[in-house]
Amino acid sequence: MSTDSFADDITIKADSPTRSSVRSKKRQCFDTSPSDPASYMTAGLMRYFDSAEFSDLIVRCRDDEYHVHRIIMCSQSQFFAKACAERFKDFKPPIIDLSADDPEAIDAMLQYCYQLDYADKFLGLNSTGYTIYTLTPHIDVYLIAEKYCIPGLKKLAVDKFEARATVLSRVEVNKEKFFEAIRIIYASTHPTDTCLRKVAVKLCADHSEQYILQGKTASRAFGLMDEIPAFRVDLIKELAQRLN
Repeated sequence: MSTDSFADDITIKADSPTRSSVRSKKRQCFDTSPSDPASYMTAGLMRYFDSAEFSDLIVRCRDDEYHVHRIIMCSQSQFFAKACAERFKDFKPPIIDLSADDPEAIDAMLQYCYQLDYADKFLGLNSTGYTIYTLTPHIDVYLIAEKYCIPGLKKLAVDKFEARATVLSRVEVNKEKFFEAIRIIYASTHPTDTCLRKVAVKLCADHSEQYILQGKTASRAFGLMDEIPAFRVDLIKELAQRLN
């Protein structure tokens, strides 16, 4: 994806004006012990994830402000590499304003850049004691990774989505969250960007017999196929391939 298309979505400034309404974001770090050589590097970077020491770049998203490091951000994202190379010629800490984006997704993106991981989010417990998870954060992170050219984060978001969706797709109390996620995926991804779509279709195909036999679930599944023709085509193709 060309980074030229991001010009309408961000504001880049060369200095850091005082703004009392902006807070320095306290970020979540994962406390892990290194188990291989690469982990030692990750552990070292994590020390600076929640610290402004040696920071030479500010990322702002609405009321959140992150003091980050250009070398880290540019090594992970083609967008940041291009922005820093072309626009920041002085020695003042530049600001990249991403306030047009979802703050939680931006937070996850920055977590990944320093930790190669990000925290999962869930909604909580319903009245019967079941944990109601949401898949939307992983979709949001996937879209942010696509927008800012971070392929590793994009793959991680798919993996996390699949792990959570595997549970939601077979637990009755959470199935509506799974079907809603399919709506969001097909509405927000390009037809040629199939990573999340393939996962959703695969899970539906895995449970197709269950969905058809259960009246309420069958009604929702068939309704979704009527609502989203592209999903219907993808699911029929997947089922047909499994019959061959």
